[in-house]
Amino acid sequence: MKINKEAECEIIKKQIRKTQKDWIDYFNSKGDKMISASDIYRATNKALIESLKKDFEDNWEVTSTRIIYNKKSLNAEIIHDIGSKIVKPKKYKVKVPILSGNFEENKETEKYLQALFDTKDSLDKILKTLKKFGKDKKIRLWTPSQSERKSRPIRSVVLYFDGFGRFDVDGDWFGDSEG
Repeated sequence: MKINKEAECEIIKKQIRKTQKDWIDYFNSKGDKMISASDIYRATNKALIESLKKDFEDNWEVTSTRIIYNKKSLNAEIIHDIGSKIVKPKKYKVKVPILSGNFEENKETEKYLQALFDTKDSLDKILKTLKKFGKDKKIRLWTPSQSERKSRPIRSVVLYFDGFGRFDVDGDWFGDSEG
């Protein structure tokens, strides 16, 4: 919410569009830690979970988790709390499969999601944990194709409800994100 200081003093609600870097700078300037994919995964407070669900419905929730894809292979580096001046970033090197929504429940997907959410939980437990954000929603996973990794290797991780009854975990985002 922003207050318009013109004569009519009306309150204006304006969505703020920022890149992941802009959001990181914003939170650093306030002395706050920006939320990462692992923070969202670990959320247990009911009020926080409900707030996140609303955020996922209204906007794409950009996180401080970044994926730097290898231009020539499926390897990548996942960094939680990238650019934070509040906490030390945590890094994982992992093979990230090409995912276009639907996914196979296999060891490769499990290792990717373990790194993405900074957990040692099994794939089954990870998927059950994500259901707290929408038990009736199908979970979909997105990562870029190899040619997209070559042209834009640096991506932000975003989470959102897509309007079709699905909860999307997106490691393919490179543009602005509303917040």
